[in-house]
Amino acid sequence: MPSAKLILHNDLEMKPDSTLTRQNGGFEKGVNDSSSEAQNNRSPRIAGMNLEWSQDHARTSRMGGLSYFAHFLDTTGLFEDFVARCPLHYLSNNAPKKRDVLGAILLSVLEGHSRYAHMSSLANAELDAQTLGMAKIPCEDSIRMGLLKLTGADDSIDASATEGWLRGCFEQLCAGCLDVPWILDIDVTVKPLYGKQEGAVLGYNPAKPGRPSHAYHSFWVGHLRLCLGVQVRPGNETSGSFGLEPLIQWFEHTPQVRWPEFVRGDIGYGTQRWMLELEAQGVRFLFKLKQTKKVKELISLCELNSEWESAPGNWQHCESRLQLTGWDCSRRVVVYRRVHRRKAKPDKQAKALPGTCVQSELTELELLEEDSLSYEYAIYVTDLDRPASQIRALYNPRGDNENCYDELKNQWGWGGFTLKDLARSELMARLIALIYNWWSIYIKLVDPLVAREAITSRPMYLMHTAKASTHQSVRTLVIFCAHTQAKEIQRNLEQAAERLKSWVLRTSEQLKKSSVWSHVIAHILLHHQTIGAGKSRAPPALCAAQ
Repeated sequence: MPSAKLILHNDLEMKPDSTLTRQNGGFEKGVNDSSSEAQNNRSPRIAGMNLEWSQDHARTSRMGGLSYFAHFLDTTGLFEDFVARCPLHYLSNNAPKKRDVLGAILLSVLEGHSRYAHMSSLANAELDAQTLGMAKIPCEDSIRMGLLKLTGADDSIDASATEGWLRGCFEQLCAGCLDVPWILDIDVTVKPLYGKQEGAVLGYNPAKPGRPSHAYHSFWVGHLRLCLGVQVRPGNETSGSFGLEPLIQWFEHTPQVRWPEFVRGDIGYGTQRWMLELEAQGVRFLFKLKQTKKVKELISLCELNSEWESAPGNWQHCESRLQLTGWDCSRRVVVYRRVHRRKAKPDKQAKALPGTCVQSELTELELLEEDSLSYEYAIYVTDLDRPASQIRALYNPRGDNENCYDELKNQWGWGGFTLKDLARSELMARLIALIYNWWSIYIKLVDPLVAREAITSRPMYLMHTAKASTHQSVRTLVIFCAHTQAKEIQRNLEQAAERLKSWVLRTSEQLKKSSVWSHVIAHILLHHQTIGAGKSRAPPALCAAQ
């Protein structure tokens, strides 16, 4: 076994941990930064250990899994195109580069921040900045001013250029996703506000009644959890009609071969305006109807005259036509009902009332039959040519979209990042949705078994301590994973990285980036257990990407 001590020139000696020191006990500066006295401050002995604070921020990271995600962004070209297309530019030599501004937003959103002040925790994340090719981490004020320039507030950038940039970034994600039959989900969510921001007005706010809010109108690729667009409106514009304009613009910019099979929404979208616009575009729809007075009259009529047919899940259905007030014509309506039994109340011992009881004081009693039989109803309006027995099954997966709103508001920053002007709030919401799409698709590629939300995917595939070292011009990143599923995490990440490398080698140089993204989507559609490979779902007619 060779000796652990090697005598070198300039009276240096190498210790077993490859740390160069002088023979007199001093340190050689710049050789091993982690043990350099100039960059470490020793604290008193605490909890039975000597604690040291390192000032070397270029060698450690708390997001060790970022390297795998950066590899995914690089092979698909998502981040490079995101930076290259951005119209942000500065004239001052002291201003940050646009790559640094956009990279800082990416790092902040990935960490789950919800306030611009939280970005100060990234000030010394030099290793993470190097991973994304950034020169430095700009401060939070630089981020705010960069977003202000992108909105066109200072006339240095045309707002239409920013709109075209973001639209192109979202369209880049459509390759492969919209080439198979798919369903478009629409919905709106409410974001409570606690200041005097633009658009902070009173409106429908079930979570915080009386609290001003913003309304987030968005539309999605159903079941894939891919956001295609989001618009931020004042709090009193939660009605579905306010979310129609961005969707119509999306149809105008998207080739018809990529349009959905139909549009799906809840009771806020079964209105004359929505159905009339979709019929004009030639797009089919499936909406749930609110049980208004005339809808209840239809239910009563169906109970008297219709023959109910059995449907899955102990439901029964019948079909009719209905024209509500404001509709220009009658439309197809499918009514579902299910037996609902009133639960019997537990017996309680009768208690005598105080005083004497006079017969004239007694009123006629209403007899209620315990455990009586009643029905619950669900009514849908549609122009689909599918059998009535399939309508509810086609509508039910829309509920999965609620999970996306919950995740984005509580885990991705839609519940925060609010500024005084509405334009920057909407711009940040769109950037968060874009980054959410990147991470969501990446996690589906890495983990094919579960549709993980950020609260579980970040600890598993991102938040690991990592340390970088350089030896003979070879840079090595050592990741420390404390998760109980460490071996499975390592295997999934390495398999995903190898899969990406194989797709890169298989494609030509000219089509490398877009082709890799198409392979990623095809693999997810065919092999992910919650999308294509589940037992209850047939995989789409698309060639598998091995």
